[in-house]
Amino acid sequence: MNTPEYAEMFRLENFYWWFVVRRQLLEYLLKQAVPKIAMPTILDVGCGTGANAAVLSKFGRVICTDFAPEALSFSRRRGVNRLIRSRIEAMGVADESFDVVTALDMLEHTDDDLVAMAELWRVTKRGGMLIITVPAYGFLWSEHDEALHHRRRYAAHELRNKLTRAGFEVERISYFITFLFFPILAMRILQNIFKKSVHPKTSHIILPRWINSLLIGILSLERLLLKLINLPFGVSLVCLARKAG
Repeated sequence: MNTPEYAEMFRLENFYWWFVVRRQLLEYLLKQAVPKIAMPTILDVGCGTGANAAVLSKFGRVICTDFAPEALSFSRRRGVNRLIRSRIEAMGVADESFDVVTALDMLEHTDDDLVAMAELWRVTKRGGMLIITVPAYGFLWSEHDEALHHRRRYAAHELRNKLTRAGFEVERISYFITFLFFPILAMRILQNIFKKSVHPKTSHIILPRWINSLLIGILSLERLLLKLINLPFGVSLVCLARKAG
């Protein structure tokens, strides 16, 4: 990811609708995924600027990894202290060390996601859970993906097949950010048609506070719907997978 994007992420994560909603989704998923033990070990792979650590630490002992020095620096500014600099393809931790592993909008950055998934399987304890979010649908590709150094976007069947090949049992996979799918699709199409910038930039648009709050509310309702059904399409994918045993 471009260095200025880390600074922007650090600035936006506390209030911007996308990041707030993803943290709310993460907390909902953790309530399902965390084993019923006193203090589960949790690994956050590709922690970025560390905003998710506050949610994760409610559920267990958290260790965060990222390869970018900028990401680790911003994480320290948030008070995150258990940090490891490593690539997802070779994390340098012992086999079967963690009860829960999270990879939130991380796999799309890897050159070889099958190698990355094999490493996620290696560090997850038997019976442990993996929580993944990734961007959905190749046709939503835009300057936003280029700015974040994405390699791919995913369809549900592709993510399921790759995780199964890596050895995980997929317990649940669903699209998310469904209610905003068509407005975001239209915005991405227009951005691609009228692109003028030389250097790719993310599509984080600072909205009036009331609109930002409205989007958070809309997607909170979507999260409630997610408790009942898997959503058929959306801007993102979310997956819960278990390592057998």
